[in-house]
Amino acid sequence: MNLARAKQYKRQFRRLEEHENHIAIAKLKRNIPLTDADLASLEELLFNAEAVESREKFEEVCGKNLNLKLFIRQLVGLDRNAAKQAFGKYLEASSFNATQIRFVETIIDYLTQNVVMDAGLLYEPPFTDLHYEGLDGFFGADDADGIVSIVR
Repeated sequence: MNLARAKQYKRQFRRLEEHENHIAIAKLKRNIPLTDADLASLEELLFNAEAVESREKFEEVCGKNLNLKLFIRQLVGLDRNAAKQAFGKYLEASSFNATQIRFVETIIDYLTQNVVMDAGLLYEPPFTDLHYEGLDGFFGADDADGIVSIVR
């Protein structure tokens, strides 16, 4: 991957905010699954952009195995309410204590800021700041597995 060219592409695509009402971009931002038609529309928007030139040029710079949905989501971000909705069970259930809820809110903060997250980070700071075991220090196996599933 040509890193300088890839960074240039990302700078150019920051302008995708102009298209935030585009159905596929709005869905990505709100964590709603894309249909095949949405993905085709997203590809058309991306590969017809002046900065890209063509799909072939884009793949040459960024690689053929690039996850287009992830690439676009990293550019447009993740809506905080969408992240909160994904973790609604843990935020709204009365069986979780304040510390557990704060842990989930820290995940939401991270996802809102960074868009994606490797589940292994749940065992590193800032997730270990309140308990040295991170996720496992706050939740039983079933809830921990559920949280990891949502993060993925």
